[in-house]
Amino acid sequence: MSNPRAKQEKHANTYLDLTGEERIRELISQFAATVDNADDQEWTKSLFPHLTVHSVSADGPHPSVTFSFTVQPVHCNRLNNLHGGCTASLFDFCTSTVLAVVARPGFWSYLGVSRTLNTTYLRPAPAGSTVLVECELVQVGQRLCSLRGTMRRADDGAVLATCEHGKVNTDPGVAKV
Repeated sequence: MSNPRAKQEKHANTYLDLTGEERIRELISQFAATVDNADDQEWTKSLFPHLTVHSVSADGPHPSVTFSFTVQPVHCNRLNNLHGGCTASLFDFCTSTVLAVVARPGFWSYLGVSRTLNTTYLRPAPAGSTVLVECELVQVGQRLCSLRGTMRRADDGAVLATCEHGKVNTDPGVAKV
């Protein structure tokens, strides 16, 4: 019988050996790998083949990550624009990954869970268009954090949507030595 706690600790140690940017690329890679797994019921898996890391900045008080995403017809509503639920799902994943830059054992290594995700839609993103999803860590504490996301058209920088994302840390406790 396997020990789930030991498995979690092994994952955290391996993952935390990577740099912040390597962690983010690994997260996308893991999710993209589920695309070929017919048994995986992860409904957002169609996003990951079209999502790439554009830039990562660990400098300063507010680490940030920018992603590039090409809108596919499967991600669109009946008007052929990026669906609002898909936009929120992109923000949920992308803003969460910024925590990988600051993670350490017992401190956001599992990226937490959402407690709030407020999305404001300003302009449509048509199928075939490329958008940039800019994500910033606004504040991070031991148990709670606040993240911000901005989705822009890649060609002219027009803001399409914004989000405020609050998360709760779910990491298991770390043994004190």
